Amino acid sequence: MSVTLRARVWLSLIVLAGLAVATPAPSQTKPVVKIGYIPSDSFAALYIMADRYLPAAAHAHGLGRDVGGSEILSQVATGQLNVGGTGMGAAGFNAVAAALPVEFVAPLHSGYIEDYFTVRRASWEKEIKRIGDLKGKPVGLNVRGAAVEWMLDQALKRDGLGLKDVQIKIMPFPDMVPALETGAIEAAILTEPFPTLAEERGVALRPLPRPAGAKATPITAIFWNKDWAAKNPDLAHKVMVAYLKAARDLALDNGWKQERNIELMVKYTGAKPDVIRRARAHVLDPNLEMDLGVLDSMQRLSAEQGYLKYKELLPPARLFNFAYRDRAVAELGKK
Repeated sequence: MSVTLRARVWLSLIVLAGLAVATPAPSQTKPVVKIGYIPSDSFAALYIMADRYLPAAAHAHGLGRDVGGSEILSQVATGQLNVGGTGMGAAGFNAVAAALPVEFVAPLHSGYIEDYFTVRRASWEKEIKRIGDLKGKPVGLNVRGAAVEWMLDQALKRDGLGLKDVQIKIMPFPDMVPALETGAIEAAILTEPFPTLAEERGVALRPLPRPAGAKATPITAIFWNKDWAAKNPDLAHKVMVAYLKAARDLALDNGWKQERNIELMVKYTGAKPDVIRRARAHVLDPNLEMDLGVLDSMQRLSAEQGYLKYKELLPPARLFNFAYRDRAVAELGKK
């Protein structure tokens, strides 16, 4: 996940989304789609959708506000934005449970725990020889109540620990590399490109091998204002078709490393292209499938930590509305 300014978010990607086959009359006003995103390469499918598959008249402007996924969720719920991307976690679960006008409609990116779990090289195999030796040690997270916390819990459980057994230190991803270097933290759930940069500097390593048959964890998803989608079903469908095309640009033919896609990641994140080329690729299915089996586990952890505002776990069919995805896949054909 490449960011140039830690928490800075470029919001309101305004897309003139006139996607009808026939050319409208010059006086006809095209609908506007407002999209909220974070300047990270894990949000690349949104950039590609808007830049490549929604009309060329689209333009983006930064509001210059320091916001994140929860703020995007709030702005979509209130109708300030139509579409957005955010991390899977308690904020989204609570929004759906509270019947706010938001619905998750497709994955945005997934990843493997083994690619995120990063440890300090100076300590590993010395005083810390296994995950269990992290007990009582400081470990970095960028946020609580989200997929990254679930990933840390899963990693710790491999050696009999849990979140309560380590000192959680909240800090932005870019701060984790120097924190690992100085020993302020001994491990972290760290997203690209920072693990790669830390490894290249000799600061950290990723010690966990990926098990055979491992499934990628859904980390972020796209969602929209369900009232907007209900009032504009044709437009919502066209947005989903455009999104599916963008997802396939990344999911197929080593798309995360294709130059035309890297160019857009650089354009919307300000990251250096060489950094994106060296980082481990994110995961996105060409048919927008995702591992739904972890959603119960994520909710249970959020409940244990006191983040949820409801008691009964929400089934995947309540959390996600895949009807638009399925229609888009049927239209373009399954890959």
